[in-house]
Amino acid sequence: MNIRKHWKKVLLSSTAFFWASCGGDSESVSAAGGTTNEAPVTLIPDSNSTIDDGGMVALYGVQAIVDLDSGAVSSADACDGDCTVPASSEDAAISSSSESVESSSSQSANKKLKLASDTTITCVHTLDNDGGRCLDAEDHQKSVNAIKKQLAENQTLTLEQLRELEDENEDPSMDMEVCLYGVPSMSCTHVSSASPIYKCSDEKVYSYNTLYTLQHDDDPDTSGLIEGEDRLLYTTKEYKEKYPEKFLSSSSEEPSSSNSAPPPSPLCQKDDFATYGDMEKVFVKDRNDLVDSTKIAAGDNLSENESMCLSDIRISTSYASVEVLPKKQICDGDTTVNPTYQERIDKHKEFIRKQIKDCLDQ
Repeated sequence: MNIRKHWKKVLLSSTAFFWASCGGDSESVSAAGGTTNEAPVTLIPDSNSTIDDGGMVALYGVQAIVDLDSGAVSSADACDGDCTVPASSEDAAISSSSESVESSSSQSANKKLKLASDTTITCVHTLDNDGGRCLDAEDHQKSVNAIKKQLAENQTLTLEQLRELEDENEDPSMDMEVCLYGVPSMSCTHVSSASPIYKCSDEKVYSYNTLYTLQHDDDPDTSGLIEGEDRLLYTTKEYKEKYPEKFLSSSSEEPSSSNSAPPPSPLCQKDDFATYGDMEKVFVKDRNDLVDSTKIAAGDNLSENESMCLSDIRISTSYASVEVLPKKQICDGDTTVNPTYQERIDKHKEFIRKQIKDCLDQ
């Protein structure tokens, strides 16, 4: 009894679905719920429904619209008026990508700078590949050069203060042989980082200058470029000519003499700095002169061992290594030999005389 009841329900349902699919040709239910004389369309109730060709439509919960004449499938959410032209995600992606490329190209073009002297040449602001170098030696040399400049252009320091800036004159000594193996390397305290530069379309590379460096650096890089108005790049000379007002002194009046310290008396400068080659040449000449005069004075009284010993006398090359040792001293316009320079020469002569004495005392 129960089985017959269920079969009746199944047959009744099947009949209902059959008659529903055989509706009249003149009218059909639209997606909006009204009637229309256009091509029939129907709603797919769920994602597991099929169309005439047996293909499965997976719309992930979005109600779909099927054109029964053409078989076209579109989302109800994509309808625009008659729902005949569904939105294409691929076209949208291509359009978005194209807009992104155009925007990127536009931004890149906006970053281009031009040479003020030739606006057909474009440049970009970037970084060089000079990072990672140890700058300890360069830093030390800059410090040495600054001291030399202070000695040569002195207007405020006394002679005693100038002397403190020069090399120490310790006693010379015999040079020691240095083993090249097993010597620990010194660590670097200042490592370079990449520096800003300008790369231009004329295949030239320029250093990067700022207004601050041009105003305050005693020795600015005149080969670099600095950006002005309208994204134009100028050389140091061009920039100063274009913007002279930026280089006016902040104070047009010099400080009164009553507020400044009087110059020292005597006012001295020290210049003409000795190099290793200069000192080595002087030391070799002094050694040869002293040894020759000793041999002449001894005459035939020199033994073979003494003669060989005198021939082996060496200068102190380490004592010839100098950094800040002026040869000249100028005080109130009078130029003399710098006492520190002469002191080093005299000490090395004593060093040679001691070796000669040791040879003769054997």
